[in-house]
Amino acid sequence: MKTINVMMASFAALLIAGCSQNEVTEVSPDAHPQMKFGVYTGTPTRGVDTDNTSIKDDPTDANKYGGFGIMGYYTGGKTWEEAKASTAPGFMHNQMVKWDGTLNSNTGGWTYEPVKYWPNNKNDKISFFAYAPFEDKWSSGDKTGVTVCDATTQGIPYIKFKMKEGDELPKMVDLVVASATDKTYDNSKSGVTFNFEHTLSRISFQAKLGDGIYSSLDGTDGFVFITEMWIVGSNHGTTAAEGNMSLIDASAQSNPNSKFYTTATWKELHWNYGTTGATPEAIIPAKDFNLKPMLKKTDGSITESNPTTGHSTTVSGVKITDASQGTPVSLFPDKQYLYLIPVGDNGADATKSGCAVGDIWFGFHYDIVTPDKTHSNQYIASHAESVVKIPAGHLQRKKTYQYTLVINLHEITIADAKVGDWGTEVTESPVE
Repeated sequence: MKTINVMMASFAALLIAGCSQNEVTEVSPDAHPQMKFGVYTGTPTRGVDTDNTSIKDDPTDANKYGGFGIMGYYTGGKTWEEAKASTAPGFMHNQMVKWDGTLNSNTGGWTYEPVKYWPNNKNDKISFFAYAPFEDKWSSGDKTGVTVCDATTQGIPYIKFKMKEGDELPKMVDLVVASATDKTYDNSKSGVTFNFEHTLSRISFQAKLGDGIYSSLDGTDGFVFITEMWIVGSNHGTTAAEGNMSLIDASAQSNPNSKFYTTATWKELHWNYGTTGATPEAIIPAKDFNLKPMLKKTDGSITESNPTTGHSTTVSGVKITDASQGTPVSLFPDKQYLYLIPVGDNGADATKSGCAVGDIWFGFHYDIVTPDKTHSNQYIASHAESVVKIPAGHLQRKKTYQYTLVINLHEITIADAKVGDWGTEVTESPVE
């Protein structure tokens, strides 16, 4: 088992307002009083973030992930706390709200149908719960992996979230939620405000060569090629068919204590992880979870004259050269991230969540390649693999993590771990 060397974890205290700093959604009644929806988003907050631009994408476009959904609860003269146990979202159920750039003299605005109106009794209250991006197939989550409770479910609405996988992985969703309770026409004339918050953990990886002189790994005479990446399953067997993604070790260890969830349920303002019963709240995969579709493709592919079992002769990957010692190389395309279900998120207070050492293992296959002098445009590869464990306390809700992998020929270690409250990513460079 490869080791982790955590040199430093930097915690940045950034205010989360909406999907990132200053991102809020407003519900404004007009004089009649008709309910209207508007969104003000100040700074960026799917793998690309749900942000000020993407939330305005057309939610009816199969290739876009915009808009937001609302659940509305009419509680009459009672407060939400008094009425929630016996109140269902009969006022609004998965109401789609989308951006229309032609409104307001082409400055744009939010629209939905059918239009709703505030109650005539000024003391009657409505409570709202919102999520983004919007999912039209609310009972199956075909597009985003988000399913919501039906219109008869009483209490705070729940969301069941399933990660994208395979070739769909780069389209994984940054799920955000918000609530605004006990709203009336009188106390909402200036707008009902939703402060969206992230529900997932955001992760990025970069890599560099370790200490030493690697002048021969200049990208021409040789380089390191990271070709595979995965999350180790709880019981992946000994073959690829069984779920073992190692290309060089049939006996590679599974992670029987895995807390990597491909599905979990957001309920009562935190994640729920029940894995038993006919319809479990959460799923921990037995097989290794393939992350190769997330690796950037700008470095192209090479032809290896001695490919390892499981590799084709032509392999793609991320190129790491001696220049990475000064500037680590991102493994994912620009502005793309892994969004993972947080670990240990058992209450509304996100600061009390986080994993233990060993809860999540990442596996990497990398080749140290040099030109094959006997075969033009081919390379001889030395194949290596490493598994690293995420440090304790990581994978908290609303946190973003950047890991720098240090490749010392046959070993990868996590040398730097950067943690920050989820606003704008501070930098792609390693923590000093």
